Amino acid sequence: MLDNLDHIDWSSLKDAYGTAEGVPDLLRSLISPDKEERDEALNELFGCVWHQGTIYSCSSHVVPFLVELLEKDAAPDREGVALLLALIAAGTGYLMVHARDEEDVLRWKEILREDGRDFDEKLREEHRNVELVRDACRPHLALLLPFLASPEPDLRLEVSNAFANYPESRDLLLPALEAALEKEKDEDVLPAMEESIETLRGEIQS
Repeated sequence: MLDNLDHIDWSSLKDAYGTAEGVPDLLRSLISPDKEERDEALNELFGCVWHQGTIYSCSSHVVPFLVELLEKDAAPDREGVALLLALIAAGTGYLMVHARDEEDVLRWKEILREDGRDFDEKLREEHRNVELVRDACRPHLALLLPFLASPEPDLRLEVSNAFANYPESRDLLLPALEAALEKEKDEDVLPAMEESIETLRGEIQS
């Protein structure tokens, strides 16, 4: 399991804190027999390959390995892995969220210029990373469908949120969301499911 980790040049990729060289060891730790080691690795992955909604150049490369774990019924901590995959699947870029109006754009252009970086190039990089993540996740969304019935409300919520980003997969996702909505009782999860359903139906913009 996870045999192809070393086929990727992780040092050429970025996570939230710099180069992604530590990511393969964290992924390997997800199949450790030691639960404490698995929990620690998962928590670190939540912080570095997805960080408060933001994804990075390494994030799309992490997806196939999370998929590999979810495809194995015997793999440990499948709900934690599913949550990480759902969050990555819905991830976006920092500037894409924080530089939406003219004032913020000007402020971030100045911040990046002082750091020797170009705003437009950084924004293009973020869009590329998001596109790569969407392309990596799209073929495997069916693996997340069972987690709409998870006993964990946070997982149901994040899977619902993720699905809203894949309107081209509405034929797969809509029936599952509609069926889950009929059974959902949690006051936080309900609006997330409803919004995703409306987005996939084209009633609101994602």
